Amino acid sequence: MLRLWLTRRWLLGTLVAVLFGVACFYLGLWQWHRHVEQRTKVDAIARNYGASPIAFSPGLVGTGLPQERQWTRVSLTGAYAAGTDLLVRNRTLDQTVGFEVLTPFQADGVTILVDRGWVPNAEDAETSPPVDPPPSGTVELTGWLRTGEVSLGRDLPRPQLASINVADARVQVPALGDLDAYVVLGTQAPAPSTGGHPVRVLPRPEEDLGPHQAYAYQWWLFMPGGLVFVVLAIRREAEAAREENEPTGSRPAKPKKVRIWDEEDA
Repeated sequence: MLRLWLTRRWLLGTLVAVLFGVACFYLGLWQWHRHVEQRTKVDAIARNYGASPIAFSPGLVGTGLPQERQWTRVSLTGAYAAGTDLLVRNRTLDQTVGFEVLTPFQADGVTILVDRGWVPNAEDAETSPPVDPPPSGTVELTGWLRTGEVSLGRDLPRPQLASINVADARVQVPALGDLDAYVVLGTQAPAPSTGGHPVRVLPRPEEDLGPHQAYAYQWWLFMPGGLVFVVLAIRREAEAAREENEPTGSRPAKPKKVRIWDEEDA
């Protein structure tokens, strides 16, 4: 069996099996990292979402908002910049696709985007739906801090955006500051006037860990599969070669299978 394994064909098969195991290891590691990221996100929601709000300041964001401080609950007092709504497309709520509405909010000399909530699509995705305006004058609101999303690099008709990317939003609203963060609206006072196109406040985010941990374990269990296949194949081939080389008379006779009709004839 060892001599057979040292042939070029089976050494190449062993190399392929090893590469398969290495690939399974890194695919499992990738899924494990995704599980850790999701766990960090879920832990941040559980810890921060229902906490008492703290006064917003640019220092809360600084050079970035770490994962464990996502969904930090904050309070702000200021005014909306009316007439400058941005619409983020392809956002689903209750299995319906629509837009999330971003409105610049001026507070303590800083302008930051506030995600006021969700509105349904218009007759087609290229058409921006009408949206009720935010409350005017001084507004006190509470919400949750989030890091801006990655830009998808899509050219869309204004005021639409492909993602909540602050740099992309700044192209349309130059007054936005340099903070790579936005606020998801929770409550505000006074409440907005009721119109024909209300904005639905976003619900609490899902806290599902997903299947990534199970996928990681599955990939790691597959790691030795290639080598097991090679060993079994070499063993089967070696047994077949040994049987061919044995004299005919030295082979033990195989027991004859008894068929159903043979038993009936007997």
